[in-house]
Amino acid sequence: MKRWTKLVLVAGAAGVTLAHWVVPATMQGILGVLLLALVALTVFSQRSAPHRTVGSLDAAHVEQLESELRYRALFDACSDAILVYRLEDDGRPGQLVEVNEAACRSLSYSRRELLAMSADAVHAPEARRNVQERSQALREAGSLVFETVYITGEGQRMPIEVSARLVEIGTRRLCLAVGRSIAAHKELEGFLRSLTDIDELTGLLNRRGFFAMVGETRRRARRAGAQVLVMYLDVDGLKRVNDEMGHAAGDGVLVATGEALRLAFREEDVLARLGGDEFVALAVLGRCADERLDRQAIEARFESAVQTKRAELGEDFAFAVSFGSLVVTSEELREIDELLARTDKRMYRAKHSQRHAPGTIRAVANDR
Repeated sequence: MKRWTKLVLVAGAAGVTLAHWVVPATMQGILGVLLLALVALTVFSQRSAPHRTVGSLDAAHVEQLESELRYRALFDACSDAILVYRLEDDGRPGQLVEVNEAACRSLSYSRRELLAMSADAVHAPEARRNVQERSQALREAGSLVFETVYITGEGQRMPIEVSARLVEIGTRRLCLAVGRSIAAHKELEGFLRSLTDIDELTGLLNRRGFFAMVGETRRRARRAGAQVLVMYLDVDGLKRVNDEMGHAAGDGVLVATGEALRLAFREEDVLARLGGDEFVALAVLGRCADERLDRQAIEARFESAVQTKRAELGEDFAFAVSFGSLVVTSEELREIDELLARTDKRMYRAKHSQRHAPGTIRAVANDR
């Protein structure tokens, strides 16, 4: 009841009471009619109040719907992939509960397919190993920025920078993860790294690139339970070629040595020119039972490749390659400097232990 209707009713009641005492009987009837009109007005006012309340509720509901539509429009208009997922009691990522259009488009899934998946399922297998550590860091800090790899419905890997934040909605703990593709950045990064990690003359890794790849080789060997061939090589006769035929001819010998290494080793092996006439190679071998066969096969291919390259250059380019080698475990590969020193000594023993005709290979076999 509005305040003015209360005041009118009180005033009307007081007037009727006063009229009984001071106003003639004929006026009492008129006042009674007025009082009845006031009561009717009050009832009408009270009946219209629920209608006004319902109208207010309807307006609030419409405003809420409009707000949700605006939120949805902004959510889907975002060019970054947005994933909202539940957090399990142990903090691990759970079911996806909301995704935007950019996530569907970049991951090559429909919205229905994504909402039937867990957050883990959109990460590449190699990226799932760090989930527990990231979840712990997210719980402690409330937000986290990290790099990971998503895998699309077509099996393509996408390097992603993710900005994750915890969100509390009622009793539910959710994570809002905004992912931005950094594929172009990674491609540029790889190109710039290649400028600093590649030997310009031979196209093999340089010293910096070689040491950067040692850790990756060790991890591959450990996962495979395999051992690693370490080979240190030196080009014989390079000084004579430089002195007699010029440095351009000497560069041709170095290029030929690099090409011989590529012919002897596999694409996944690590091949590098450390500087001058010194080269090094790392190759993950088979398991212990056949490691010797692998090593011997590689060395035989390399000897054949050097002979082929020397024949291509001609008899004037009389050069040979000496090397020393070791077969080591993945754990021993941690001490790469010591291993290179040992293979270098073996190589020099081979170089000075016998005289040979140009174009042959001198080697010290592995004698662990």
